[in-house]
Amino acid sequence: MNDAKQTIWHKAYERALETITSLRNHCDFKYEKDSKNATKVRVLNAVRPTIRTYVPGTAITREAVSATSVDIDIDQFKYFNIGLDDINKAQSVPGAMEASAKEGALALAEEGDKYVASLVKAGVEADTPTIASIAAGAPTKTNAIDKVEDGFEVLYGNNCKVSESYWLEVCPKFHKVLRPSITELLTNNVEMAKKGIVGKYGNANITIENLLPSSNADTYNILRTEHAIAFVEQINKVEAYRPQDSFEDALKGLYAFGAKVVRPAEIVVIKTTK
Repeated sequence: MNDAKQTIWHKAYERALETITSLRNHCDFKYEKDSKNATKVRVLNAVRPTIRTYVPGTAITREAVSATSVDIDIDQFKYFNIGLDDINKAQSVPGAMEASAKEGALALAEEGDKYVASLVKAGVEADTPTIASIAAGAPTKTNAIDKVEDGFEVLYGNNCKVSESYWLEVCPKFHKVLRPSITELLTNNVEMAKKGIVGKYGNANITIENLLPSSNADTYNILRTEHAIAFVEQINKVEAYRPQDSFEDALKGLYAFGAKVVRPAEIVVIKTTK
């Protein structure tokens, strides 16, 4: 009777769990409007003039107005390209292309988060680090807030305003020990939860991140303002097409973007041992 037993396929495709990540969302997108028809966006920073002592009756010294610049290169190009043969489409459970389209769009978006993480990692691990970091240690309920306060001390010492809004991006392990000290939990604010914010400490929104940069031993939790990293999306699209060399429906997606740590003084990494 074993041959007579049926296997019934459920008529829907289960979606994979989305990666908990929002690193890209916490960047500064104000330069995006300047990226049309460009391979890079140049950001100018005014240089503060020299303050001198004036002596009555003497000539004053004049200096030229000057500025520094940093380039945001739009040099990251990611894509996917999938097809479903007409025969397979006709003889299989419907919905394969729709489900794949959603998965592809999510996968492309994650590439932006991974790139932001790579920029932070490079800044911390450079021979001459451009991003400050707090010494690693095992996170506990006793020292978790001390580590966060050490991070704020670095940023305030860099003249980041106390009134500024901050993002504290932590791994699940750090969140576990930090949670008892969170001043406002997501259960108290539905709008925060919709944005992936699990709580606040002071003026920092806390989010759990699973694509944080790391070394072999440490995870790099991030405390930053939204101005620290600039992000530019130039192309972000998914489109269907009909290939000429086959009988199938196809789908392709392209994501072109760039990012840069434009204000390294406004970001600090809080290392925690894995």
